[in-house]
Amino acid sequence: AAGPAVLCLHSNIIDVSAADSQGMEQHEYMDRARQYRWDLPCSLGTLAAPSEPRPQAGREGVSRIAAYAFSALSQIRVDAKEELVVQFGIP
Repeated sequence: AAGPAVLCLHSNIIDVSAADSQGMEQHEYMDRARQYRWDLPCSLGTLAAPSEPRPQAGREGVSRIAAYAFSALSQIRVDAKEELVVQFGIP
């Protein structure tokens, strides 16, 4: 059986890829996102914390990997050699 937090999240998921099929407009998505931003921290307060704190070496490893990833991403550069124009089938 799923916990109440999982059931709550399942009922409030927004499928942004199905915007057209659901008939939702942009402002409706923004309203839901704003609502979830306020609801989620309250829901997270009911989750149990780990029984023991994580080891310092584990946290340092994660921080080091995140720093490497940030460094790699910040060095990506796009050299645009030509403009990309897409023709839409609008009559």
